[in-house]
Amino acid sequence: MKRYSRVFAYLKHYKTSIAWYFISILFSIIFSIISIGMLVPFMNIIFGVKPGTIPDVSKKQGFALVDWLKEQLSQLINTNDPLHALGIVCILIIVSIALKNLFLYLSYRAMGPIKNGIVNRIRVDLFDKILQLPIGFFTEQRKGDLVSRMTNDVSEVEGSVVGTLEGWVRDPLTIIINLFVLFAISPMLTGFILLCIPVMGFVIGRLSRTLKKQSAEVAIKQGEGISIIDETLGGLRVIKAFNVEGLIRNKFFTTSDQLVHARNRIGFRRDLASPMSEMMGVAIFSGILWFGGRLVLKGELGLDGALFLAYMGMFYNIIDPAKSISTAFNNMQKGAAAIERIEEVLKAPVT
Repeated sequence: MKRYSRVFAYLKHYKTSIAWYFISILFSIIFSIISIGMLVPFMNIIFGVKPGTIPDVSKKQGFALVDWLKEQLSQLINTNDPLHALGIVCILIIVSIALKNLFLYLSYRAMGPIKNGIVNRIRVDLFDKILQLPIGFFTEQRKGDLVSRMTNDVSEVEGSVVGTLEGWVRDPLTIIINLFVLFAISPMLTGFILLCIPVMGFVIGRLSRTLKKQSAEVAIKQGEGISIIDETLGGLRVIKAFNVEGLIRNKFFTTSDQLVHARNRIGFRRDLASPMSEMMGVAIFSGILWFGGRLVLKGELGLDGALFLAYMGMFYNIIDPAKSISTAFNNMQKGAAAIERIEEVLKAPVT
């Protein structure tokens, strides 16, 4: 993470917005879990299961809030006819989903100015540094390469690093809170999940190791292409006078072909990460469905069918965040090369 220190340093100017973002995303996750938890009384009403027959797992584990919510829902179902109770549960689901999306929108409102502000600061710092650098620096650096760093590399940082900042808070927080709730419901199944997650992380990590190296190659080729265009436009009379159009053309075409191949290699690896993580998540989900369902049928898990389905719904709720984290990690590896090229200019000696 050291290479991203400059990006993180800019965050200190947005402490209030970061606090609002954290609070908003926290409430969004909580209401998302509540909406899934509402499936338990819904299934109990539909299939005519009495709340008193549900194993009081939360009470055994000492989670007073979960136990209180279950008690309130049990009283709701017991004191009303099933149709009336069903309507109340559906209203609670709608309200919880609405509150989840409201807080999600507020988190986007808080994060938007942060991302745009960081990119603007990088661009301003680069331009200010170029004005301070001595003439000798520009004789060693080709103008096209500098233009590429100020345009392509800054855009790469915007899309690959800054664009994934919200995911590095929202997605891990979603996974942690959901795992906490899953552990409260069934420590045995959640332990099985925790054993499977490192396997997914290992596979995704292997896919992303070469992205940084290939991204550096793309950035260099982009700079070379811009430099060739700049030199061609600046020396067009000389090129035509010596009749070397073919040489310049072949040079540009070769650089362009190398750039296409490098971009294709990056795209293949980056695009593989998301479906691979989703496939592994579904495989783990199916394994837990079989393992947990087997224990439920044998009566060895301590969960009824409705609570087990809610458990699986909460687990599936962490598959998308896990997939987003793997994609964000690959994007940050891809943007690391752009950050290094920008740092080379920002840290260049003025004298």
